[in-house]
This record gives sequence, structure tokens and C-alpha cells, in this order.
Amino acid sequence: MFNKLKKKLSKSLKSGKLKVFSMFFILSFLFLALTKLSKNYTETITFEIVYKNVPEQHHVDIDSTKKVNVSVNAYGFSLLKYSFYKPKLEIDFETDVVLKNKTYLWNAQQNAPKLSANFKNSVDVISIQPDTLRFPYQTLAVKKVPVKSNVSIEFAAGYDMSTTLKLVPDSIKIIGSEKWVSKIDYVTTKKTEFKNINSNIEKSLDIELNEALNHVKMSKKSVVAKGHVEKFTEGTFNVPVTIINLPSDTNINYFPKTIPVAYNVSLNNYKQVRASEFRVECNYRDINNTEKTFLIPKLVKVPEIVKSARLKQHKVEFILIQ
Repeated sequence: MFNKLKKKLSKSLKSGKLKVFSMFFILSFLFLALTKLSKNYTETITFEIVYKNVPEQHHVDIDSTKKVNVSVNAYGFSLLKYSFYKPKLEIDFETDVVLKNKTYLWNAQQNAPKLSANFKNSVDVISIQPDTLRFPYQTLAVKKVPVKSNVSIEFAAGYDMSTTLKLVPDSIKIIGSEKWVSKIDYVTTKKTEFKNINSNIEKSLDIELNEALNHVKMSKKSVVAKGHVEKFTEGTFNVPVTIINLPSDTNINYFPKTIPVAYNVSLNNYKQVRASEFRVECNYRDINNTEKTFLIPKLVKVPEIVKSARLKQHKVEFILIQ
């Protein structure tokens, strides 16, 4: 009924010049339309379905062609707008369905109040078809796996990162059949090169796909790489050598007594570094019962704010004292 009225009105408005006869025709038409719209009608309104909160661990068979037809009774004025647009029905899998025999069920009677909320009080809902919507599913495997970066960074002279490169998020969920999910222990980002870097890093990186990943769903297809870049400088301290595991009945004299340690630290933290925060050790057990005349020093303690450190001498000579 409403479609016919709409077509007649559209045809009339598209006519070239409205003469007196046309004006009277339109007025007559509008009077007729108002008369028609003032009457009660029973119409069937089709709702398109929108799905919400579909469970990730289940592969739900969603049929996009499914619709819900609602028969209503109301005045023509209340029904006119439904001739111009299709209303939508939201089905929330957390609140609107029940689970039975590996099938999600939507019941029209139980969800009638939600449907009725789409109409004004002047519209009476007569029936809802179908009375039940069925959504069968298959159980899927869900697994959380770490994301590894495949990134090479070339810094501008004097610059470095004060912390390791971070990925946000550092892990993702993969969802699919057990056959393919079991093959995936981690994912990697696509190979990316950063060159001549002298400022903070923040860049989106796509995840590299392989055969297994092509058969599953991922909670994220990209991550963000973040790194704090600072100006760095080098410092040097002479650190005392400590001999450990020296037998109580053994005396030695060793040289040098201190070893220079070179370290890299951000310019902002340079003044906070102390020589006492480094420790260099030589383990006598490494050469005990051998004929070696030197010990190998090891840097066993470094301040947390230091990016890297190295010994500038790699032998400590010694002699036994009788």
C-alpha cells in the first residue's frame, strides 16, 4: 500500500510544470493519502539482523540472509516510515541466545520485549516469524602466542635506545582448528629496517603470514613497535680486580690490580654512573691445577642504567708467593 502511494507521489513531483489541474490533482492525492494514513493496517515489517559478541572460541554458522518478520497493527502514520528504511535487530550472543546441543538458539517469544522496543506504543506486535533462529557451531581452539620482532635498527652517530624495543601488544590470540593452532608457537612481524634513527621509534608493523596463519583468525594483524631513543656517550672507569675461590693456603700476586671498563650510557644518566657499581672478578678455579700464569677477568656487575660495557684488558698476570 505504502509503496504505491510513494510511487504516485514521486511521479507527480517529477512532472514538468505544475498547472492548475496538476495542483488540484496533487491536493486531491494528498487528501486521499491523509485519509488512507488515518486508518488502521496490519503490515509485516522485515528486520535485518546485526550480530554482537559472537564467541571467539566457536565457529558460529552465521547466515547473513536470515531475517525476522514482525507482523504489526497500527495507524498508517505510524507505519509510513518503515516503507523507506529497513529496521535492524541486534542479536547479542551474551544475552539474547541460549546454548543447546551445540546450537545457539534465539527465541522470538523471549526476545519480544526487545523487538517491541523498536516501535512506539501506538504499534501493536501481532506475531514474530520465525519463532526460533538456530545458529549451529563448531568448537575452535584458542591460543595466546608471543609476537617477535624482525627489525634491524641503524642509529645515527651517538644515538641508541635506552631500553629494548617493545611491541604493543606483545602477544596475540589465534583462533582456528586444533590442527593449525597447534603448529603455531609464536608469530613474527614483517622484516623492517630503520636507518639513521635519532628520535623515538613508534611504528605499526604487520604480522608476517605463513601457511598456518592463513588458516586461522588473529586477534590482531599488526602491532606497534616502540623505542625510546637518546643521545649516548662513552665513559671509562678503572675497576678493582677481585680474585674469588682462592684457596686459603695459596698466596698470589697479580697485575694489574685494576682494569679499565668502557661503558655506554645516555647523556642524561652519565653523571649518575659510579665506579663502585661495576665489579670485575677472576675465578682462581678456572686455572687451578694447570700451568697457566694468567687469569681471565670477567665483568660480572654493571649498573642498570648502563646500555653496554666492556673490559679493555683481558688478562691478569699472577705469580705464586711461597
